[in-house]
Amino acid sequence: MNDAATQEHAQKILDTIAFMPFEQCQPLNRKFNNIPALPGIYAIRHKTDGLLYIGKTKNLRSRFNGGHKAF
Repeated sequence: MNDAATQEHAQKILDTIAFMPFEQCQPLNRKFNNIPALPGIYAIRHKTDGLLYIGKTKNLRSRFNGGHKAF
């Protein structure tokens, strides 16, 4: 993939994350047991304030179990 194609692909991913309706987001619980223990890109969104944070991790569940600065 060249730089322009990579930029375009990254922008599509960001737009998908940023403009996804809140109702389609994965709800969190205090134990985070509904989050898979897989690598991934994640976004933290507030119901009224919108997108707060976008990050990546090797293990989604442990990333949240260990605390997160967005909380």
